[in-house]
Amino acid sequence: MKALYKFNKELYSKEDLIKTAYRFIDDFYIHLDAYENYYYVNIQAKEDKTLHEEEFINEMLVQQTRNIIYKETKNIREMIYARAMASTLIQEEQEDIDQDEDNIDDILVDWFDKYEE
Repeated sequence: MKALYKFNKELYSKEDLIKTAYRFIDDFYIHLDAYENYYYVNIQAKEDKTLHEEEFINEMLVQQTRNIIYKETKNIREMIYARAMASTLIQEEQEDIDQDEDNIDDILVDWFDKYEE
């Protein structure tokens, strides 16, 4: 099974094409090329595998959509990450204070001695 696909560079990025090709690399030999305004993808099956044309094209759309969502949500993810890291630092400082207040005599008592009657 051999297939040749052509994708417009204005619609798809090189990164999305590489991610899509990687998705199918276990079952197919994939050759990527570019000329003028198009990317060319040549696919050949490694064994008796079949690839429907729609599968590769749909995966290209999936990768392009993920890329768009990644770019649109980058700032909010960075803010969430920064806030999570900032609150973790504050909680660690509070935990250190709580550990200093523990009574060493309560820690070293055998559970059976304390609760068994």
